[in-house]
Amino acid sequence: MKKQLDHTFLWMIIGVGMFILGAASLVLVNFTEILHICILIFFVIQLAFAFVNKQTWLACIGVIVILLELVFLFYYHYILLCMNAFASIVMGFLLIVLRLYKTRTLKSQQPKSRKILTIGAKSLGAIVEVFIIMFVGFIMFLAVRPMAGIQLFFEHKNSYHPEKKSAATVLQDGTMYINDIQYGTQYPNSFLDIYVSNHDLSTLRPTYIFIHGGGFVTGDKVEEDQSGRSEIDYYTSFTNAGYNVVSINYAFAPEYPYPIPLYQMSEAIEFLKIHANEYGIDMEEVMLGGSSAGGQIIGQFVLAQTDDEYAKELNMQSVIEANSIKGVIFNSALFEPTKFAQSKDSWLKDYLWSIYGRAYWGNDYETKQSAKQADLVKNVTTNYPPVFISDGNTASFYKQANAFNKKLDKLGIEHQFNYYGKEITPLPHGYEVTFDSNYAQKNMKKMLQFVAAQFE
Repeated sequence: MKKQLDHTFLWMIIGVGMFILGAASLVLVNFTEILHICILIFFVIQLAFAFVNKQTWLACIGVIVILLELVFLFYYHYILLCMNAFASIVMGFLLIVLRLYKTRTLKSQQPKSRKILTIGAKSLGAIVEVFIIMFVGFIMFLAVRPMAGIQLFFEHKNSYHPEKKSAATVLQDGTMYINDIQYGTQYPNSFLDIYVSNHDLSTLRPTYIFIHGGGFVTGDKVEEDQSGRSEIDYYTSFTNAGYNVVSINYAFAPEYPYPIPLYQMSEAIEFLKIHANEYGIDMEEVMLGGSSAGGQIIGQFVLAQTDDEYAKELNMQSVIEANSIKGVIFNSALFEPTKFAQSKDSWLKDYLWSIYGRAYWGNDYETKQSAKQADLVKNVTTNYPPVFISDGNTASFYKQANAFNKKLDKLGIEHQFNYYGKEITPLPHGYEVTFDSNYAQKNMKKMLQFVAAQFE
């Protein structure tokens, strides 16, 4: 009986290990290879045990999963990743259940007092197990249908209707705020806001055109990166300096994936050119910018405006003269999409970013040509306008920002990189637009100095 219990204990260890590794491989996206190597090792051990115990069906499953793991380790594919992770979770759960049942059978002759304690412990264990299974089940569900889970938490959806009826409001500082102006009808969320300096529509002013972040799947022109906090101060910093501001919404992935937002930017620019006099916008004096995902979108849009061959690859045409774009501002922007989930500062942030990347570029975005096409570091040319870069230092894209900074150095493009290290103070992703810290205001001061220099 002791030998049987020992074998049961070993099977339990294998089962628990498989279950944990399978779930972890779906979440810890920066440890995918090592986790799947561990899964492979556990299945090899399981296969050996199955042969020794003459359990043919377990051995067959082990052989199949081992072969799939070997294929995956040499040829990355997200479907294979999910299949192997699910196989590990299911097999682990199955082994745990079977061995618990066997343990119960072997210990049926226990004294009554011990049986009561055992029942209590098992009841508590069952409750914990139910919660674990529910959590892992949710992770498995997200792996297959990521956006169904994301949309449970984020309120912003694709819609052809404005959030509010368009109207002009004068803010306390004298800025005129015109909300929810429709710039297109082909795609949802085709609305923009305009902030007019000194509520003066009669004067054509240099204009800052901004694209919000939100991982390509959520966000809004008056809320940044799911924070729910108003970024009006960010915009009025520009209007108080004498510039007008346009903030643009766009359709969300996965319903409207890459490169749809780029096409919407073209629509928005065309609309602004037509209505420039109506809103006091000088479309020959334009600064473009964006935060997080919005930075990637606007950065790639500018590539298409300054490189005809690149525009053809995207099936786009230039809608604004390159010399009208006086500069580009990147706040915590994504520059290298294939490295979307590689901040390595926060496993949860990286996990969410991997979901966003799959929603926008597709499941295998790490190796997809479309994500490589969207890489600003790889594709930027000497025709690019002057650049201002800033980023947070915690769970953000500061490594990518540094890579882009070095590429601009190499190409001889005028640029400024403003970065405060962790040794100064922790700054989160997107800190620039929320004005929660003095460093956001310091960064804004440097941005405005950059803007003034380009508009001279």
